[in-house]
Amino acid sequence: MKRRVTIQTPLGEMLQFRQLVGREALSQLYAFDIHLLGRSNAIDAKSMLGQACSVALKTESSVRYLGGIATHFGLVQEDARHAFYRLQLRPWLWLATQRSDFRIFQSMSVPEILMEVLDRYGHPIEKKLSRSDYRRWDYCVQYHESDFNFIARLCELEGIYYHFRHEPENHVLVFADDIASSHGPLPGGEDVRYHPLEKSGMGQRERIYAWETAEEVRPGHHASDDYDFEKPRAELLQLRQMPPGHDHDSHERYAWPGGFTQHDDGEAYARLRTEEQLSQRSRVRGRSNLRELATGHTLRLAGHPRADQNQQYLLLAVNYHLQENLQASEGASASEGSVQRFAFEAQPTSYAWRPPSITPKPRTHGAQTARVVGPAGEEIWTDQYGRVKVQFHWDRIGQDNEHSSCWVRVSTAWAGSTFGMTSVPRIGMEVVVDFLNGDPDHPIVIACAHNADEMPAWQLPAQKHLSGIRSREFGGGRSNHLVFDDGAGRIQAQLKSDHQSSSLSLGHIGRIEDNAGRKDDRGQGFELRTDGHGAVRSAKGLLVSTEARPNAQAHITDMGETVARLTSGRKQHESLGDAARQAGAHETGDQDEVAEALKAQNDALKGSDRYLSQGEFPEFQEPHLTLASTAGVQSTAQGSTHIASGEHHAVTSGGHTSVSAGKSLLASAKGAVRLFAYKAGMKLMAANSNIDISALRNSVNVLAKLNITQTAETIIITATKEVLINGGSSYTCWNASGIVHGTNGLWREHAAVHSLAGPASKMVEETAFPETSLRNGEYHEMFQVIDRRGRAVKGARFVLEGDPGGPIYGRTDEAGRTPRVFTEGARDLSLKAVFDELELPKDAAGDSAGA
Repeated sequence: MKRRVTIQTPLGEMLQFRQLVGREALSQLYAFDIHLLGRSNAIDAKSMLGQACSVALKTESSVRYLGGIATHFGLVQEDARHAFYRLQLRPWLWLATQRSDFRIFQSMSVPEILMEVLDRYGHPIEKKLSRSDYRRWDYCVQYHESDFNFIARLCELEGIYYHFRHEPENHVLVFADDIASSHGPLPGGEDVRYHPLEKSGMGQRERIYAWETAEEVRPGHHASDDYDFEKPRAELLQLRQMPPGHDHDSHERYAWPGGFTQHDDGEAYARLRTEEQLSQRSRVRGRSNLRELATGHTLRLAGHPRADQNQQYLLLAVNYHLQENLQASEGASASEGSVQRFAFEAQPTSYAWRPPSITPKPRTHGAQTARVVGPAGEEIWTDQYGRVKVQFHWDRIGQDNEHSSCWVRVSTAWAGSTFGMTSVPRIGMEVVVDFLNGDPDHPIVIACAHNADEMPAWQLPAQKHLSGIRSREFGGGRSNHLVFDDGAGRIQAQLKSDHQSSSLSLGHIGRIEDNAGRKDDRGQGFELRTDGHGAVRSAKGLLVSTEARPNAQAHITDMGETVARLTSGRKQHESLGDAARQAGAHETGDQDEVAEALKAQNDALKGSDRYLSQGEFPEFQEPHLTLASTAGVQSTAQGSTHIASGEHHAVTSGGHTSVSAGKSLLASAKGAVRLFAYKAGMKLMAANSNIDISALRNSVNVLAKLNITQTAETIIITATKEVLINGGSSYTCWNASGIVHGTNGLWREHAAVHSLAGPASKMVEETAFPETSLRNGEYHEMFQVIDRRGRAVKGARFVLEGDPGGPIYGRTDEAGRTPRVFTEGARDLSLKAVFDELELPKDAAGDSAGA
């Protein structure tokens, strides 16, 4: 073969090489522009596109190749003898510029992502990576960018670079990250002599004949920082200093966000960015006729007059100019008309080389929507931070499950330390997703949106006046809601739970059910209601009143009218009680004690002005329950009503006090029963039965300033000892000894017949008066012992303490109960379980001692 440069194409001898011009550099896609001679002007360009081609260049010892994929082919011109074609070869990696995608990678390192993306191209790849500790990315997104741009920016971030090794049949993509371990010498030998053109003696021998060395100002300081919400106070700042040793080398480049949350990752990135800055400080540029020059190999310069230049270099780029002229193709010698010129760029291997960060990371432009996803069968899928998984609409690979995305934080209007607003989006909901700093690797949910499958809480536009919150029962169909109803002329606020239809409604009350919204009107004001239990508790006092405070004037416990009425009632008690005491109906201190208690209660309700200086309102110095009404108070019960007071029970009315009983009116008092009527009299009547008045231990005294009238069919006076009737100093005395009459005046008897028979008497039947007493005291209590499951514990040993008679020891009965303890007054009792008989006194060691 007389030509040094030939070309191999699928068309064989139909095309001959004429010229190649191109550049090959680390981490760049080369392009070889090739001019060809053709024997036909009718070659179909489509038959060449996408085909593998290579240029063969004879060296002194072998053949080297420059191969690629035909990305451009066409007829340029023609003459009488030849057709001139132009062919462009690019590496197969250039095909990655023709494919763009949206794709999510999770829990993968950059080398793994590179292989995942490039494997589908089906071309050879070789990894010469020195590191095995590449960061595993929890979440990495290829976002509307070509496969090439995606892998290029990842390589730049991680300090990985690439070049191509050309072989006869293909070209291999080689990934590297370290000069020392990833590169080898030139195929024909590493040592290359420097011999300038103006010096003779080298002839056509291969050499470097032009050499230019230079350095430039580069910053030697790098700083980067970031933020990790899982460790919000972590110090992630990274500082790296490698000053190159010239003036102005202390300038710092600061990066935020730095793209890391782990200290070790931040340290590695700081080192890489510093090496990237400094790798551009020292450059060598030269020209040579050495046909073995190839990017990604090392050479060692020899023969340079400056000794510091004679060292090892890494070839960063090579520019090719290869040419075979027409005469060479027509039979001239291989050297005649053949041109092989090379320009190159290199750097000393003593410096690290990193690819410059020139590939921009795509940024999002505004928010987008996604669908919340999770495992099958789940309704909510979240973690301790309330994050969710989402399926983006652009994601063609995601399977609408918990693997579709990383955990995505959910923005809320208020978030503090265990306080704020929390509402976890549920699976199937459409959410609005934005991206922190526009970075597609950092999505955040900022809102939710309705769609045709996830309709609004209430039917629109019919219920457009409703606004609020409506939740949904987990795994069910019921809901809770807080609704603000702004309907014209009938506004209301309603807090409601579908469980037992429990709600608080304020304003113009209307029933709001499911998503149909407002239904029938139910009144105005407020309603607190439930189909279940209800309880109102207030530890410091409770006022229930119908006394108006228009537009919420005055403070909430203001009850001047109430206190005034209670004070008036207490004064009435004092006044009538004093009159009853004067009349002898009450003993001194009886009703006075009640009046004093009422005064103390009233004073506690009214409070003292000293509390105003403390920023508090004076009412309710004790936790009273106060009912007040400007009209009346009504109470009704289908069953029984029980009112119990630990101290006094006072009833005051300005008018009548009326008591009506459908059966009997029963009253019992441990002390006295005293009734006093100040103006009118008293009447005690039984319409259909007897009236019995008994004094079981003492006397019955009936006193009247004027008359005592008794009227009946029969009046029976019986005394077991004596009957004495004294009227106006005349008397008659009847007893077992006889009957004695006495008078200082006239004795007159009227009778139709007088009969004085012999002696006679009638035995008096003595009445049996019942004995009464309070059984074992007025107060009593009994305990029951149960286990954690609520079951009664039979035979449990115990000691009851607090009884006036001393501790009570024993065992519980069949129902787990202790004996009932009775006391005259209120006392505190305590029950303790006994687990060891040694804790019992000797006389209480039996099974039922004291019981």
